[in-house]
Amino acid sequence: MLRLPRETDVMREYGAHPGKVNQDDCPMGLASLYFDVLNHLVIDASLNPANASERACAARHLAHAQPNDLVIYDRGYNAFWLYAAHRERRLAFCMRAKVNRGVEFRRFVDSGAQHAVVTLRPNQRSLEQCLERGLSVEPIQLRLVRVDLPGEVEVLITNLMDDAVYDAAQFKALYHQRWGCEENYKRVKHWLEIENFSGKSALSVKQDFHAKIVTANLTALMTLAAQRHVEKKPNRKHAYQVNFAQALSKMKHMVVILIRGSVMTLRHLIAQTIDYLALTIEPVREGRSFTRRRRNLKKRSYYSCYKRAL
Repeated sequence: MLRLPRETDVMREYGAHPGKVNQDDCPMGLASLYFDVLNHLVIDASLNPANASERACAARHLAHAQPNDLVIYDRGYNAFWLYAAHRERRLAFCMRAKVNRGVEFRRFVDSGAQHAVVTLRPNQRSLEQCLERGLSVEPIQLRLVRVDLPGEVEVLITNLMDDAVYDAAQFKALYHQRWGCEENYKRVKHWLEIENFSGKSALSVKQDFHAKIVTANLTALMTLAAQRHVEKKPNRKHAYQVNFAQALSKMKHMVVILIRGSVMTLRHLIAQTIDYLALTIEPVREGRSFTRRRRNLKKRSYYSCYKRAL
């Protein structure tokens, strides 16, 4: 969710969100990104009214998916019609299930099995949703995979059915890749300050939103090139990666120049920027984990943000 400028046309387009005590309502928008977690690129982005359906946003992103894409979803996206949309487009997916929202999921957890194949049939609401979207209502065979975590069990739903090719043990690491989406939302919200709009009209909001997504993508492309230089340095205690916050800090001054520069100037600037980014690095320490402190959360009225890209 993004806080938008409190203007009439913005309020009209994106809708009002209830404010806190003694505060007026304010417009809020729902940002949805189809994100490549391996290359750190936003493939598709949309800014929607606050009451928009996350599932509907995800379904629209599928128009930009490639045949070999594997789409990873958090819990909350479970819906028969969304499974049917992937079947229609012949796209693979892996999705976390809400265990307490389905009899099949609870039975699977209680069984103790590592994976199982289930056949899902649409209920009345699912039938209506499929018919509204022109999707098939035929039953769907899907695979459930168990992931044991400290203190809880996750259930993943996927249409990758061949257990000889897609072993159940691989899915824990696969689903962990989804964390890259959360990290990207942190980047655009805090480092890129995507809520810091240059204008107050609905058009300005859209322009700023997409301009910052383009900036993040250009930075990711530069970072990919710089990372190749970083990996060529031998004999280091840790693996190193380009510091993305520093990369954004450098790129926000370069974007306009890169877009408007001549071909000869661009070649020099791109090479210069890549060399600079290859020097702004940080160590990668695998396997670190920290306990989340949950005490007194209700009493806190202010949450400190991540630092901005300097």
